Amino acid sequence: MKNQNIQFKRTTSLLRIVSSLLCALLASLLASTAGAQTATVIAPQGDAFYSNGHEAPAFLDIIAASITIANTLTLTVDVAGSLAGLPNPPGFHGVFDWHFALNTDDSTDPPGLPLPPKITAPADFYVGALWDGSTFSGLLIDRRPTLTGGSACKYSIPVSVSGSRIIITVPAALAARYGQRLCCPARPGIA
Repeated sequence: MKNQNIQFKRTTSLLRIVSSLLCALLASLLASTAGAQTATVIAPQGDAFYSNGHEAPAFLDIIAASITIANTLTLTVDVAGSLAGLPNPPGFHGVFDWHFALNTDDSTDPPGLPLPPKITAPADFYVGALWDGSTFSGLLIDRRPTLTGGSACKYSIPVSVSGSRIIITVPAALAARYGQRLCCPARPGIA
């Protein structure tokens, strides 16, 4: 089957789309208890476009994404171009965001962060790397407390960048707390 160019809205993270493909692989890995397990999804280079038809820059063109489950949860993103010398993100307090949307309960859609208040999405967790124009930072958001009127819990987590690879690490203590029932959202109409 020939690959088709997929168009993305500028506000939709490319990893959110890729992360839905990891659901079946991640679920099967979590069932296994022997050592570290990795699930990887490969995407063709040059398939990332903004909704206005312009090709996304190489640093936003995700060509591979993987999740490794061990004592830590390691999420890796490979992009088509170098991450050195990235431009400043557009807008006031803008950021470039490479993230994974992780789900533990298909029956709920938590509202808010990182989305606007009252906007819901099936992902219970957000794990991402952010570029603010000067530095990279890592962020884990547990969105589940918003289901009962609470606030989302945010944790700063390690992120490293080398060449065209971003590695986001959920430390062992957080991975043990949150990594037991993860699968990625794969609902019709969710991009």
